[in-house]
Amino acid sequence: MILVIYAHPSREGHCGAILEEVKTRLSANKLEHEILDLYEAGYDPIMKKDELYTHGGTESEETKAMQEKIKTAEKLIFIYPVWWNTMPAMLKGFIDKTFTPEFAYKFSDKRLPIQLLKDKKASIFITTGASKAAFWFFLGSRGEKVMAKDILGFCGVKTKAFHLDNARHLDDATREKIKSLVTKGLHHALS
Repeated sequence: MILVIYAHPSREGHCGAILEEVKTRLSANKLEHEILDLYEAGYDPIMKKDELYTHGGTESEETKAMQEKIKTAEKLIFIYPVWWNTMPAMLKGFIDKTFTPEFAYKFSDKRLPIQLLKDKKASIFITTGASKAAFWFFLGSRGEKVMAKDILGFCGVKTKAFHLDNARHLDDATREKIKSLVTKGLHHALS
């Protein structure tokens, strides 16, 4: 099963176009998938005190359900915009609450990290208003590295980012770029 995690408050625009192309391709290939639209689902990204695992808290039932979806998924696809060189707060809260110790990783007796999601593969689709050159030169591509390397990579997920730059106007040329990007991203995730 493929779990598509969508983190944008609107389905219009570039991220929405990527989501629609992903859905179309997965359905056309008869691949079992689920769309988890964090905004549409009304997901609560705020970590409550009783959930704070570093203080003896436990995951909420909502979080346990999300972890089960991730656990049973063979592939993960994330779609989100880069705002202020990182993911939207909704997605960050989802990660904070869901990718917890003993689920996504744990530490050995020597305090070395052990990756618990090594059987997963992910593609992340990000959009930026800036060009790829500006994104890389001025911002060091942090907007994709945080998710691909620092979070998913830390947990053992083999991840590759697919970046749609100059995402300011959604026109026919941009839709063609999206089709190409989705082709590459799905090839990575599904291979």
